[in-house]
Formats: sequence, C-alpha cells, structure tokens
Amino acid sequence: MSPQTTAPGPVAGSGATAPRPRARPPRRRRDQPAYEPDLPPEIPDSRAEPRSAPTGPACGGSAAGCGCVGRCQRRRDWSWSPSRSCTSTRSGAPGHGTGRIRVVPVAGPASAATGRTVRYTVEVEDGLGVDARTVAATVRKALLDRRGWQTKDLVRFVNVTPAQSAAGATVDIRVTLASPELTDRLCAPLQTRSEVSCWNGTRAVLNLRRWVLGDDSFGRDVARYRIYQVNHEVGHGLGHGHQTCPRRGTPALVMQQQTITLGGCQAWPWPTRP
Repeated sequence: MSPQTTAPGPVAGSGATAPRPRARPPRRRRDQPAYEPDLPPEIPDSRAEPRSAPTGPACGGSAAGCGCVGRCQRRRDWSWSPSRSCTSTRSGAPGHGTGRIRVVPVAGPASAATGRTVRYTVEVEDGLGVDARTVAATVRKALLDRRGWQTKDLVRFVNVTPAQSAAGATVDIRVTLASPELTDRLCAPLQTRSEVSCWNGTRAVLNLRRWVLGDDSFGRDVARYRIYQVNHEVGHGLGHGHQTCPRRGTPALVMQQQTITLGGCQAWPWPTRP
C-alpha cells in the first residue's frame, strides 16, 4: 500500500533529536519498539544524536576544530575523539553559507515509472562551494534508481524546474542542501546541532557537513552515504518513520538512523533490499 499523501510533521532524520524534556521519560514497555536500542540510557529519546564535539588542542582549540567540522570517532558513551581521518576546518565543510536558497535545474530525462506523482525540487544554499549540478545529479540518481522509493512505494518522482517553482508550481518534497547553520534553522524545533539532517514541513534538509564528510557507518564511501542521506530524509517525506536493524549481519534498512548506529546491520543506502 502506498503511504499517505500527507507529509508528516518535523521528523528527526539520520540523527536529529527533538528538544529534550527536563524529566526522565518512562521506561519503554516490552511491546513498544525502540528506534535505537544501542543508545546509552542517559539519552532519553531514540532520535537523539551524539553530543557536541569537544573543544581543546585535540580538535583545534575550538568547537570549529576537527571535532565539529571534520571526521571524528564517536565513543560508546557518545563523547567524541579525533580519528586518524579527522580533518581541519580548511578541508572540512563550511559552517555557514549566505542563507539564501535557490532551486537548481536537474538534467536528464523524466522518470518512466508509474504510480502516484511526487513533485520535488533540488535546492542549494548559496555560498557552500559545491557544484550544484553534481548535487542535482546525485539527488536524481537516488530518487530514480530502480533500488529506490519509486520501486518500493510505487511512486513517480517529477522534477519541478526553477522556472516552474518561481511560478508557484506545487512542490511535495524540497530536497535542500544547507550549511550546518542553516540546517539548524530549517530543522527547528528539532535539534540537529549542526551535525545531522532532518525532515521538516516539506523539506528534506541535507546537512552539508554530512554531505561533504560522510559518516563512520559508511567508512570512506562518501558518495554512498549521500545516497543514504537523500533516501532517508525523502523517506520521511513519503510518510515513513524510523526502523531498527532486522537481523545482525544483514543490510540495514534505509529508515534506520545509520548515522547514529547500524545496530549490528551492514550499511545500505537503498529502500529496497539487495
């Protein structure tokens, strides 16, 4: 059955968290599924993300050092430590752009799939230093690939061009690449803390930091992580919630928060199973 056409409200994507309540929440019932069973008990919500990276000499002396912008390893207690691949801000992702979002063209023929039409734009914040054509091509590949949501949910993705968008055309999902700073604003009230992505309103907000650096779950394969990043957040827009690893050693479900933990599964960026 196809998901409901009404998009959900703000949803923590691959790591975002809702504002933390002051009181400790009640323990889960045995019949109540936990999104992330490997999260430590002091993090009260299954959507929670790792704490902010530390400051100090190990990470450049400030929160803008490698622990925040570059690639660092997460300890089991969700603190941060620099890894061998940890990079400086000069080789990492910029913390902010201009704040202006523009719709970019998507090259290529229209989808030949049949099913419920889902209209989407690809949008990029100015000042990020990325090639908008490459971003658009990556998003198109994720959405139109036979392993994607078109096959899984029997939908047909139709791109809305910049001219159509400016003229007021209907857009169901806005796939938006944004700086960490703008991501935090677009995802509010969810707490992305400049580190992770989210779904909010009609936007699949892709955090530039993750787009550039990937995540330990996918190792050095940043291109593969980007496919997961797109499919996970768009999945929320199609009405899907978070899932957990079905069985240790098997490919992860795309709606797992693979940025946080694989839960014993193997990284997998596609909605359909291999």
